[in-house]
Amino acid sequence: MSMKADERRTQLLEIMYALHQKAQCQSDFRAPKIAESARISTVWFYKLVRPEFQALRAQLPGPRLSRDEELSRLRREVADLRQKLQEAQHKLRTTAVEELDEAILLLERYEKENNHLRQQIALLKKRLDEGGGQIIVQPAPHGPARPNLTVVNNDSNKR
Repeated sequence: MSMKADERRTQLLEIMYALHQKAQCQSDFRAPKIAESARISTVWFYKLVRPEFQALRAQLPGPRLSRDEELSRLRREVADLRQKLQEAQHKLRTTAVEELDEAILLLERYEKENNHLRQQIALLKKRLDEGGGQIIVQPAPHGPARPNLTVVNNDSNKR
């Protein structure tokens, strides 16, 4: 290590010891917090003082997980999160497909209804042209029923 790195290490140890004195438990004495106080990266912090940090942290109350235990726990958590992500993605795709299917069915139903109404209009126009009559719209009695259309011939109006 260069002299500058040695000076930085000494300075970092002083900051770390001061923070250790104030810490009540392991969660109060974390590498990112110490590195931030020293204005260095966490990676550089570990490179300079990992053994000293681990020894001081072990003196504080809190969970005592070994590195292998911690890695194993984190790997299980990552695997669980990946599984949940896959399930969520599958559910999203399934939901989207179901919604599209439903929308397509509605469109087809509306298209059939539209075609049926167009045929009725064409038929009524044809009857009107053939018979020379008028179309009277009779309002629906009550509720959501559609109004009724009645073709009246000019001959029936004369009676």
